[in-house]
Amino acid sequence: MKIAYFVPYLVHSGPVAVVYYLVQELHRYHDIDIYYFKDIDRLKFPVPTHKISLYQKIDFDRYDILHSHGVIPDIYLWWHNSSIHRAKCVTTLHNYVREDYRYGYNPIKAYILQRVWNIATSKHDKVVALSKDAMEYYREFWINPPSTYAYNGIPIDVDMERRELYGDDTHTKLGLIGSSNISKIKGFDQAIMAIKYMPNFSLYIAGGGGEVDRLRDLAISLGVESRVYFVGVVDDIDSFIYSMDIVAVTSYSEGFSLALQEIVRAKRAVVVSDIPIFRELFDSDEVSRFELDDRDSFISSVKYALQNRDMIDRAYEKFATRYRSTDMAKRYLEIYTA
Repeated sequence: MKIAYFVPYLVHSGPVAVVYYLVQELHRYHDIDIYYFKDIDRLKFPVPTHKISLYQKIDFDRYDILHSHGVIPDIYLWWHNSSIHRAKCVTTLHNYVREDYRYGYNPIKAYILQRVWNIATSKHDKVVALSKDAMEYYREFWINPPSTYAYNGIPIDVDMERRELYGDDTHTKLGLIGSSNISKIKGFDQAIMAIKYMPNFSLYIAGGGGEVDRLRDLAISLGVESRVYFVGVVDDIDSFIYSMDIVAVTSYSEGFSLALQEIVRAKRAVVVSDIPIFRELFDSDEVSRFELDDRDSFISSVKYALQNRDMIDRAYEKFATRYRSTDMAKRYLEIYTA
C-alpha cells in the first residue's frame, strides 16, 4: 500500500508524534511519504519527507491513502480535491475543537477558525476521531462527522536509559508534562494552587512558552515558588517521568493525551482530571481522578494514587493490551482498507 501523510511540521508533539509512531510500525511493509508545510525540523522519520506549500500539487493518485493531520493539511487536501481521483482521503481529528479554540483565541476568531476547519474536512472520504466520546461530540456540529475512531498508541518498549534528573529527597515529587508551548487548557494552575496546601510535595513543570511566566507569577503570589520548579522543555521525557513520584494530567480537555500513555508505560502513579476521554480509556481502579477546579478533590486523588499503588499495574496491563503503537497501526490499516 502507498500512503502519504500530511502534517503541519516535523516537531515531536501532538499529532505529529502520533504519525511518527504510526509510520514506525508501517514503513517496513508499506511505501510511505511524509509531506509537511512549515520548516521546523526536529523529528527524523524513517521514510522520505517533503516540504510543500499549500498551493503546490503533488501526484496524489500515485498513493492509495492520503492521510492528513491538522487544519493546514486538511485545508490542503480540500483545496486540491478536484485533482484527487483514485486515492482515498482520510483525516484524523486530534482534539475537541471548540474547547481547544476557546482556550486559545477570542470568541470571534475561535468561531471563524472552527468553521474553516469544519469546511476543510467536508470532502474527505473518511474522518477519524480518537475515541467513542469524540465521535459523538463531532456528530452534533461537524459537516462530515467521524464515522469511526482509532485510539492513539505509543511503543511499549523504550530503548533508553532512564536517569534520575532531580535529587530532592525531602519532598514527594509531583510532575506536570507540557509541550514547548503550554496552553491554559492543560490546567496547570490547579496543581500550583493545590501545592500550597501540600507542604510535603514539590511540583516540577516540564514545558515552555508564554504561559510559563503567568504560572511562575501565580506560584510567587501563593508563596510556593520555592517548591515549584519550571524545568523547561524536556527532550528526555521518560527520565522526567521516572524522576517523579507521581504525575498529574490536569487538562480541561484532551483529544487523547500521549503524556498519560507515557506515564502509564513508565509505571508511575498518576492522577487525571475527570473528563470523558480519561473515563473512556481507564477505569477508576486504574487511575485516580479528581474534579476540575476542586482543590480538595485534587489533593485527595494524589494521596489516593500514592496509597493504592496496585492501580499502577492494572493501568499498565490495559495499556499493554490496548494502547500500543502496534494496536494503533492495526486499527488504521482496518480503516484504510474498509
